[in-house]
Amino acid sequence: MGISLSPEELQELFGTHGEAVLATTAPSGAPLPLPVWYVVLRGEIYVRTPSRAKRLRHIAKDPTVGFLVHDGVRWSELRGVLHTANAEIVSDAGTVAEVERALAERFAERLPPPLPGPVAERYDDSVVLRVVPLREPVSWDNRKIRV
Repeated sequence: MGISLSPEELQELFGTHGEAVLATTAPSGAPLPLPVWYVVLRGEIYVRTPSRAKRLRHIAKDPTVGFLVHDGVRWSELRGVLHTANAEIVSDAGTVAEVERALAERFAERLPPPLPGPVAERYDDSVVLRVVPLREPVSWDNRKIRV
């Protein structure tokens, strides 16, 4: 038995876990992994980022990203999935609105009411990104290992 996540387990992890790490590449070639909140709609992964975020400049030069969702505290609980993907800006207004609604609903309990002024201003002008996997993901579930 392998330790990879099954398609059902991948869906469960993505459905219950809203935090990920999105890694872009800086002009120097250095990876820049930063946390993001995400949603999955119709099987596609979306994130939102401020329009002035450096990650957008990185993506404009190289759209290849790493997208990591992981869970667990102890080694025996660790599980995750890593996508090598392209990030693309979503221009369809209907999709953007749907993603923003889904993010607001999913994370309503985690945001302070209201966001502090400078933070709210930064996110007022934001961009939605679609994370498009380039190949099958790498996944693991240490809970499947008998020790």
